[in-house]
Amino acid sequence: MVVPSRTGMSALLRDLTKLVLLVAALAAFALAASALAACASESAAEAFGEPGGLTAGSASPFPSASPSQTASSELAGWGARRLAAQLVVCSVPATDPLQGRRWARRGVGGIVILGGGARRSIGKDLAAVLRAAPGGVRPFIASDEEGGQVQRLRHVIYPLPSARVMGWWSISRTKATAKDYGARLRKLHVSVVFGPVADLDVPGRYMSKLDRCFSRRPEVVGSHVVAWAQGLRSSRVLATVKHWPGHGWASDTHGGAARIPSLSVLRRYDMVPFERAFAAGVPLVMVGHLQTRGLTEERTPASLSPQAMRYLRSRVGDDTVIITDSLSMAATTKALGIGTPAAAVRALSAGADLALFCSASPDKVIAAVQAAIRSGRLPREQAEASAERILRLKEKAGLAP
Repeated sequence: MVVPSRTGMSALLRDLTKLVLLVAALAAFALAASALAACASESAAEAFGEPGGLTAGSASPFPSASPSQTASSELAGWGARRLAAQLVVCSVPATDPLQGRRWARRGVGGIVILGGGARRSIGKDLAAVLRAAPGGVRPFIASDEEGGQVQRLRHVIYPLPSARVMGWWSISRTKATAKDYGARLRKLHVSVVFGPVADLDVPGRYMSKLDRCFSRRPEVVGSHVVAWAQGLRSSRVLATVKHWPGHGWASDTHGGAARIPSLSVLRRYDMVPFERAFAAGVPLVMVGHLQTRGLTEERTPASLSPQAMRYLRSRVGDDTVIITDSLSMAATTKALGIGTPAAAVRALSAGADLALFCSASPDKVIAAVQAAIRSGRLPREQAEASAERILRLKEKAGLAP
């Protein structure tokens, strides 16, 4: 064995020191490179919408949520009862709108004013109703304001002529009237009008007898419907075009079942005004309790028909809110031998977003919808999709954060 000299030993130690320093430098460089790569990965994740810094129990690294996905994420935290309540619209009498505070506290999706006799204090009363809503999500306040015989607030605002009279007006006058009337509604905290009526005027039929239709000509009806909807929109009031697929030929659905012509006929005539309204972006559409060959199942009104709802959704797109006509009416309850809570579950399961009723107990309807969500009869995902549409519309109307 050769023992190195003292000089050689010193040189060897210097070489070992350099080697150690070199290894340390390489390690530091590798660590820095790894950190840079991680930062670059996080930057890329942010650029492509992927959240960084995931830990155990955090969300999966899916692409960042769009507004609708964010809403779904929030709705996932809602209980079945809160979700069910958001899908129903109940009523209060115009003479005592403060009854609505109870239902606003329940988190209902909307409250409609019924009957006449509204007092001048109704704006103050409706403001109190809105303040009662929990979580910053307030109900739609709706009213039937067609004019003529169907106008809840005529004595608080001013009387409107019937749709038949307005059908002879110029389109500009119709739009200006809707804008002015809408501004007055908004001051009273009414955010939704159940109107305009897009049904055709068929002489001798129920709607015609009440002068509720603009004209028998589809193009005239469509023009006035769009003008009304646009006038209301300019005053930040939401229009609800009704009663799809067309009530013109029908008997009174308050009293029993009603049939209208086949889908092939409706598409050429009765649906034309609705299509005009859909193209103009009307925010809500009300579905009537109407049976028709080629669109609805046997003995099933459109308001409860999955087939009709699918067809309607294909026409209005994903954002428009679909609401039923009142499910307290005999065309759904008496004609089918079911109660309003069961009718509400059937309507929502079929594809409606909002179940409207006027004479049933809101608590019973909410409980029935809640049970349907829990059992899966109304799939949770479907209920959330409806609530999401409602909340998006409420956000536009200033009723939700």
